[in-house]
Amino acid sequence: MTALVFERFTVGFGDREVFAVDGRVDAGAVVVVTGDDGAEVSAVLSAVVAALDPDAPPLDRSARARSTGSVRIEDLAAGRPPLALLTRDHDLLGALTATENVALGLLAHAPSRRRAERGRPDRDDRIAEALDAVGVPPAVRTNLAEQLSGGQQQRVALARALAVDAGVTVLDDPTSELDPASGLVVLHALEAAADRGGIVVVGRSSDDEVPASAILLRIGHRGRHAPA
Repeated sequence: MTALVFERFTVGFGDREVFAVDGRVDAGAVVVVTGDDGAEVSAVLSAVVAALDPDAPPLDRSARARSTGSVRIEDLAAGRPPLALLTRDHDLLGALTATENVALGLLAHAPSRRRAERGRPDRDDRIAEALDAVGVPPAVRTNLAEQLSGGQQQRVALARALAVDAGVTVLDDPTSELDPASGLVVLHALEAAADRGGIVVVGRSSDDEVPASAILLRIGHRGRHAPA
């Protein structure tokens, strides 16, 4: 069973420590990192991603946070990608359609997925399922990303991350551009992704409208979950 293990992990700016957690999160969990300052939330998520994979693109390119301790993924299933990301900027390619952008995300993780793909729905089905899960209407899936509204772009980028079916999926404020009804659809999709044996880490500037079972880690408070 996949686990996300924090060992005395802290994030700070200069001499000010803003986040500290120590413990283990098991598969099936949605972890919400929340705080009053959205930039600090992004910086904390960026520090977590950098600790997990120093070669991963930063969630927040302007972050100047420092971190101590460690974060690691344990007991990842063979062939399952370790990490998938959603940034606030979405990072879609404007000249590709919504469907093509999701497909590109799968292509980027293809070497990790070859063994895991046996017996699973084919690529087109997985793309459609991910777009369905976050509420992207079929009518806009062949539109270029640059033609989509901000909320549609956000959902396409989220579908791209969820389609990877990674052990740990880190999402920076995935409902910031959505209306309440669309945001609720997305929250259900995050719970479903965790139920498939993953761990979903979500950054939000508010802890309103989070899954009832979510583990809340508030910036400015020390956290501990399940002894590591």
